[in-house]
Amino acid sequence: MREESGIPFESQMEPLEWAKFIVRTKSEKNYSSAFSIFSASANKGSSEAEFYLGLLYSRGQGVKRDMPAARYWFERASGSGNLGAMYFLGKMYSKGYGAEKDVEKAISYLSPPAQMGDPRAQYELGLIYFDGNGREKDLPSAVRQFTSAAESGHSEAQFVMGQLYKTGYGVDRNIEKALNWLTSAAMNGHRGSQILLGNMYDTGDGVPVDKEEADRWYSMKDDEVISVL
Repeated sequence: MREESGIPFESQMEPLEWAKFIVRTKSEKNYSSAFSIFSASANKGSSEAEFYLGLLYSRGQGVKRDMPAARYWFERASGSGNLGAMYFLGKMYSKGYGAEKDVEKAISYLSPPAQMGDPRAQYELGLIYFDGNGREKDLPSAVRQFTSAAESGHSEAQFVMGQLYKTGYGVDRNIEKALNWLTSAAMNGHRGSQILLGNMYDTGDGVPVDKEEADRWYSMKDDEVISVL
């Protein structure tokens, strides 16, 4: 039986929608109830419920953390075309979380959500192409994926693109583009970008020395950044 959580119109919500809301809002006292709802719905063939069961098992929310069980439910959901499940499976196979590391499987799972515009999947694909992971490095593909993710506001991808343009690795060196991407990441709260910008202005690395600008980036706090994610 689910507990009242103070959600407006909660009594009018469908059980599956209520359970999804509980996971999104991290209402810990209701995880067990949400798990029961997802289990019942998954057994009736709901790919959405299968996906959420994968999430709960992978995070240990409302149930003991169990990565093989998470993979099982993600695989069931992905079989019905659930892009979120494909993303998580891709990450599991790329990192070896709850599954033997398999870069080719990771690419096959990450590619559909990346093609549909998921910046998380684009970023993970970019890392695979950038690092090689037992394959030949593919810098042009890595840059394409990082750029797509960065343009969608993914702060880690923005940070990477800033560094690539700063150093000229995989792209033509361009300090203006480097500053643009690093500033975007920094304003999205990426601490590494804030520190790197501070260092650049402090030492005159590609920009005129500006101690005040350096201090501004060094001292930037969470309430001064703009999140677009």
